[in-house]
Amino acid sequence: MPVPERASQDDVLARLRRLFLFDAVCEAGGIGQAAQAAGRTQPAVSVAISKLESSFGGQLFERGFGGSELTSEGAILQLRVRRMLEQIERSVAGLIGQTAGSHVSKICRRLTDAQVRCHIAIAKAGSAAEAASLLGISQPAVHRAARQIEQNVGVSLYRRRVHSVSANPAGIEFARCLSLALNEIAQATEDLAYARGQLTGKLAIGVLPLMPPRLVARAVQQLRARYPAARVMVEEGSHAPLLRELSSGAIDIIVGGLREPRLSGAIQETELFADPYVVAVRKGHRLARRKTVGVQILANYDWVMPQHNVPRRAVIDSIFEQFPVKPPLVLETSSLAMMIAMLVESDCITLLTRAQIREGYPGSELVALELEAPEANRAVGFTVRSGWLGTAVQQEFVDILRAAWLST
Repeated sequence: MPVPERASQDDVLARLRRLFLFDAVCEAGGIGQAAQAAGRTQPAVSVAISKLESSFGGQLFERGFGGSELTSEGAILQLRVRRMLEQIERSVAGLIGQTAGSHVSKICRRLTDAQVRCHIAIAKAGSAAEAASLLGISQPAVHRAARQIEQNVGVSLYRRRVHSVSANPAGIEFARCLSLALNEIAQATEDLAYARGQLTGKLAIGVLPLMPPRLVARAVQQLRARYPAARVMVEEGSHAPLLRELSSGAIDIIVGGLREPRLSGAIQETELFADPYVVAVRKGHRLARRKTVGVQILANYDWVMPQHNVPRRAVIDSIFEQFPVKPPLVLETSSLAMMIAMLVESDCITLLTRAQIREGYPGSELVALELEAPEANRAVGFTVRSGWLGTAVQQEFVDILRAAWLST
């Protein structure tokens, strides 16, 4: 049986108005009642539902004289559709400065596939001209959709210059919210496949620096053993870019060191295990015979350091502030491999994590010394969006992460 792809955003947009009508039928309990509430004819709603069933490959309603009742697959889709609509309504309410209500709901249901597609493309591509090229349509069509969505919400979404149109900050945030909402329907496709016994799905993982890759690889391998047809994508990067991708739905989960203070609000962090910073030196270094070191002795050695804007650099800088004279900085690099090589070839020291040395460089010539300082505290965990509802494959990966580190 072929493995179904996660629905593309274009696929979802082609069904957007049908999804609105599907929700109306769910709320009204019948096609006739939904048609009346939506201001559509009953045959038009029936056709929309039939096309939706065809696109999802299953029956969504049991139709009878008493109305239309959701099937088990219809209930699966309804959960995702409601989440999509709630997210769109929240984003519109925030955009226009109102609480969710009938006015906000009407704005949302006036959104068209073309408006949403073009707005997201403008925000993604950086201009209306680039969006037209990206979508393969004319610039006038993109400009028309942009004007319509702006008129619909009643808020400025674009910067207009003589020769260009681009999304303003409000427009960029609105596009992010729309993309995230549409992702619910992409996940509904996977939920339905799982309900039909297909062990498929897609998982996009963001991995932070200093997260030992073997730990992630082990978890992915366990996932693949249970879901052999699953598609897994791993992207390594720094915290801010990965967080942006998580917030837009481009990735599903971030694994790595948790920030202090912990993030909250739209982001939910879960601690898996403590992985404190340690002082890393080569075997044969004069400090290598020690098990622990205090902060003050670190002033006597040359340092290899990560670049700015990473937590480890902030910890090292806070330690340096305790010294009358800062120790020599021999090398500053974003390359962990270069840092390790410099430690092995010299008497330089740096901060790494115990798991990084144990799992990332097993059998290496590095020695880990416990640092007697509160700055050494660090935890590893995973980060997801608040209120996130993962697919079966995604939830399985989270369960594997929890189980793996409960046993360590």
